[in-house]
Amino acid sequence: MSVSSMPADIRIAEDEMLQLPDYRFVIYCFEQFGLNRGIYNTIDEWLYDQGYVNIIERRRELVRFLSAVQAGGRKQGDRFLKFGKGGLMKRLGEFLEANA
Repeated sequence: MSVSSMPADIRIAEDEMLQLPDYRFVIYCFEQFGLNRGIYNTIDEWLYDQGYVNIIERRRELVRFLSAVQAGGRKQGDRFLKFGKGGLMKRLGEFLEANA
């Protein structure tokens, strides 16, 4: 069963989610966090440049980051996460410092 066809009340185990093919993992991020492909690619590349070369570790950090952002709340009615100009890099830096 693909991620997009799963009922909303079924949660994928973390280990299984981290092993999804790239396209399905991106769909998971979109459905869970309102993340678009461009922001996903930016975060993924940034984490790689920070030394997260192992894809599983990088995805784990990406999900931790998105969970932290989501816990901070989104404006009512926003479908996608929004960071504003320069906001994504700032939030990533703060996240990395706080979780180092």
